[in-house]
Amino acid sequence: MTRVLVIDDDEWLAKLFTRRLEYNGMVVQSAPNAIEALDLIDSFRPAVIILDLFMPGPNGLVLLHELQSYDDLGRIPVVVCTTSANDITLEQLRPYGVRLLLDKVSMHPDDIARAVREVLR
Repeated sequence: MTRVLVIDDDEWLAKLFTRRLEYNGMVVQSAPNAIEALDLIDSFRPAVIILDLFMPGPNGLVLLHELQSYDDLGRIPVVVCTTSANDITLEQLRPYGVRLLLDKVSMHPDDIARAVREVLR
């Protein structure tokens, strides 16, 4: 089973993503911030990370930088899901392990499971 870590401070959205991913047969854990996410990454070992960029405390960009400082964690594919998709490009995020950029404003809930399958191809 595919293990997915959802990192988002929006509890409602994190639960929505979790339900959609579980419905599609994935095992999901979630974290509301980068600090809790780092603990979960070590114990849960996700195959894919769904990441919001802008959260209180250390944001998603800090987490991406931290992941890249480890050989094994830096290889985990990341799907960034943000309301700031118009302000940042996938090309800017690729060096940090980001494989896909989703816009929270225009995406459909089913896009999240499709994105996980796509980055695992």
